[in-house]
Amino acid sequence: MRTIHPYPRRELRRMQRAWLRRNRWLVVFAVVFFGMVAALMTVTLALTGLPVRWYLIGVAHAGIVALVLHVLNSAFLAHEGAAVFQLRGAWGEENTRSELQRAKRRRIIWGSVDSITLQAGDLDHVVVTRAGGVVVLDSKWRTAVTPEIVAEMTASARRTASRAQGLARTLLRSERGVRHRAPTPPVTVVAAVVLWGGARATVPDGHQVDGVHFIDGRKLVPWLRTLDGHVVSKEAANDLLARLREYRATTQQAGQS
Repeated sequence: MRTIHPYPRRELRRMQRAWLRRNRWLVVFAVVFFGMVAALMTVTLALTGLPVRWYLIGVAHAGIVALVLHVLNSAFLAHEGAAVFQLRGAWGEENTRSELQRAKRRRIIWGSVDSITLQAGDLDHVVVTRAGGVVVLDSKWRTAVTPEIVAEMTASARRTASRAQGLARTLLRSERGVRHRAPTPPVTVVAAVVLWGGARATVPDGHQVDGVHFIDGRKLVPWLRTLDGHVVSKEAANDLLARLREYRATTQQAGQS
């Protein structure tokens, strides 16, 4: 199955490709310069007569390739200010995805669907729990939080929950005269912001603002375990997860066409 990368990761790669095209001269210079260094090291090591010289040559070549990639990536991050924010966003969503995989292995949730693109925005993670209904998570990477940032994240999470609720209504709406075979979970959605970075340690347990939960990313799995809302059956969960994946695939194809 093809991996679905979070939106910040996709945007970061788009920015990288655009930056490399604009700075071809830097790429050419780096490849030529470090290529000459690699050739010089190869000749020097080959003439030493050491028994492990070919191993050392291989290690040197691998190190030089890694160094070239590091130099180009560092130059990209230094010149593109917005790239750092996209990178942090990708880290946040990927960390949350890893925690959700843990929650699924521990049988706390049935599953989740990430990176769903909507016309009015996107949904980072839609989670179908076993005993807590449907939860929509907004991942954030922050080094610090202020009252203004909390208000902004709260408003964003409430909009995200509203979008997820509308999407759930659309996906679970019965066709005319036809009833779904599986009972469906409620369309009421719990909204939460999952914080990563330095700010996560400042989040007190059980913190809420206007109905939006704020969660330390490392405590996401225990928080999901505490949910005791609507119990979701396996059939209903599989039905909703399949519909969400199908919707995501449709919107992505439409965006690429």
